[in-house]
Amino acid sequence: MTFFLFLVVILFLLAITDLIVGVSNDAVNFLNSAIGSRVARFRTIIIIAALGVILGSIFSSGIMEIARKGIFHPQYFTFDKIMWIFLAVMLTDILLLDVFNSLGLPTSTTVSIIFELLGASLVTGLIISYDKAEPVSEVMKYINAESVVSIITGIFLSIIIAFSVGMIVQYLCRLLFTFNYEEKLNRFGAIFAGLGLTAITYFLLIKGLKGTSLLTPEKTNWINNNTFLILGVLFVTGTIICGILQRFAKINPLKIVVLMGTFSLAMAFAGNDLVNFIGVPITGFLSFQNWQSSGLPAKEMTQEFLASSDVIVPNYMLLIAGAIMALTLWLSSKAKKVTETEVNLGSQVDGEERFKPNAISRRIVKTSMLMGDFFALFVPRSVATKYNLSFEKNKLKQATVIHDKPAFDLVRAAANLVIASSLIAFATSMKLPLSTTYVSFMVAMGTSLADRAWGAESAVYRVAGVLSVIGGWFITAIIAFTVAALFALILNKGGIAGTIILLILVSIFLVSSQIAFAKKEKNNRAKTKRLDLLQDSDKDIMSSNKKMITDTLTEIGTQYNAILEALNNSDKAALNEAYVQLNELDEYGYKLRAQSIRYMKGLNTEDKKTAEVLLYSTDLLQDIVDSANNLGDECLHYIQNLHKRPNKEFLEVTEELRKRMSAFIDLVSNSLQSNNYAEFEKIKVARDSVRLYINEQLDLQVSRIQVDKPGVKQSILQTSILLQSRDILAVTLRILKMYRKYLHKPVSPSPGS
Repeated sequence: MTFFLFLVVILFLLAITDLIVGVSNDAVNFLNSAIGSRVARFRTIIIIAALGVILGSIFSSGIMEIARKGIFHPQYFTFDKIMWIFLAVMLTDILLLDVFNSLGLPTSTTVSIIFELLGASLVTGLIISYDKAEPVSEVMKYINAESVVSIITGIFLSIIIAFSVGMIVQYLCRLLFTFNYEEKLNRFGAIFAGLGLTAITYFLLIKGLKGTSLLTPEKTNWINNNTFLILGVLFVTGTIICGILQRFAKINPLKIVVLMGTFSLAMAFAGNDLVNFIGVPITGFLSFQNWQSSGLPAKEMTQEFLASSDVIVPNYMLLIAGAIMALTLWLSSKAKKVTETEVNLGSQVDGEERFKPNAISRRIVKTSMLMGDFFALFVPRSVATKYNLSFEKNKLKQATVIHDKPAFDLVRAAANLVIASSLIAFATSMKLPLSTTYVSFMVAMGTSLADRAWGAESAVYRVAGVLSVIGGWFITAIIAFTVAALFALILNKGGIAGTIILLILVSIFLVSSQIAFAKKEKNNRAKTKRLDLLQDSDKDIMSSNKKMITDTLTEIGTQYNAILEALNNSDKAALNEAYVQLNELDEYGYKLRAQSIRYMKGLNTEDKKTAEVLLYSTDLLQDIVDSANNLGDECLHYIQNLHKRPNKEFLEVTEELRKRMSAFIDLVSNSLQSNNYAEFEKIKVARDSVRLYINEQLDLQVSRIQVDKPGVKQSILQTSILLQSRDILAVTLRILKMYRKYLHKPVSPSPGS
């Protein structure tokens, strides 16, 4: 008994952990629209969502249907086997969701728990059949196959339906309101908000309060029998209230819809998806109580009571679970990461793309463009012109300006919530299984496509991102099934030892994951901070730009030094580290160019000087980074492939070159940092000296190739070092000349510059 009590305690600890990792992933379902549209301050949004989560938890009856008998037939399993299944499921769920959270990818907690239960119970059933010498065909009696197939089919069908409905409805909404929706909002805003609130409130009645103590079977029947009456009353009431608030309180009705929708989805999530996190541990606890009172050995007591009666979670447990989830919304950095992914994929703003395009995304976009061009042939020009005017983004005037550049406007945010709520409510009323994550995400992607957020600038990146997320959903099912099955096997065969080993391994993984994630986020914040340009005035931008360029130039000099030193010492580890740093600088250089161009678009000045500095400086910096990267690549591949060490004479040349280049880069960096261009002529002389040295060595290298006939790989390496160094030298001086031209009084150029 002591060991099984220990397992129950472990299950409760795992339940708390699963609540944290689960909410971190599922929060995107109800936070995406509010955060993406910046409908209110972040704190306000989180407070509203937290209230919804807590209320949803309190009012939830917590019937653990899936954990109890939805996936397997508990009457065929003894108490000890049930406990192994539940422990395997919880360990797998925590690991799986934590991985997805760290990657910033939304997934379905419903799908994960279903396939974990399926994998663990199937393997356990196989073990039981083997021990009883039953034929393999008998193993299916342990699984509720009909329920599993129905759930899986419904969930994956919801992907296509949600995307299609989201795209069509948002297309119609945008035709009605356009991006310049202020005027249309005064005419149709209250009606649109009334429709939205009707859908959201009905969703709350059907989905949010389903199975709760507030909604008895009698009340449910009354709602089902009077659906149209309820919808009519809700619509009229919502329209009148929104109209009054819009007219007299000057409140944007779309804000009401978005905030109400956020609250409703959060409440429904807590009331229904809570079972995905605590259902298994609670069922395990109640099984333990039942076994304890039975007096039977664990290996003899079967679990008929799970199949014949509802397993109800005590109210205090639901309240504790709600509080944990609410705190997670406030504190979890991984929840923010997952939300950022969905907001970024649907963003209307031209910003940094997180996902890289691939062959499939390019093919999909290409095919879509061809189909669009084909259908455009049949659309009259007048109709096309009027249609295109509704999607003119440069005419965007938001009804309520909250912060700079929200990812999308309130029209789309409201549509996201209304469509998702309606689909989920409809499926629930029809008793169709679906994943709220899949519906919410695919609706958001469908509305993004309809809104032309996936334009020529971003389509291949966004499609690649959507494919990555959907691919992750299928991987979720595969990994959940496989890992849970493996864990169940280890626990069944390993007993106490297997349990302790798995717990230690999972604990190590979670701690390591958190440390790695914190380190990665710290690096990401540092990179983002490096890209922040001051916007107070053009002068501030120029100053910030120069500091960025100077700091990066200094870093390039450091890595250039490291590469040649590592080559001379044949130190592959140091060479690889320098090459990694240069790759990061290359990525930073590209982002800096993109960021500079975005700022150029918003410069409020007739003088082109600032724009030219932003453009030319980042372009020149990218040239230097490319040359340094090429040099590092050549040296690293040469060492990795175990080629013949360069001769002593050339290593002496590289050492001398390293010293001269370092001294020159330091001169330029110091001049830029101090904003002192009086030494420009002296720096030019230093440049000429290094250039002369490189040219002399190139001449000698040509002679050696013709006379000594060294190996081809060695010759390529040696000439590449000299040529790339000469390029770095030339462009470095050009950067100094450019800043001198724009930020210093003109100085007459001397001959030979």
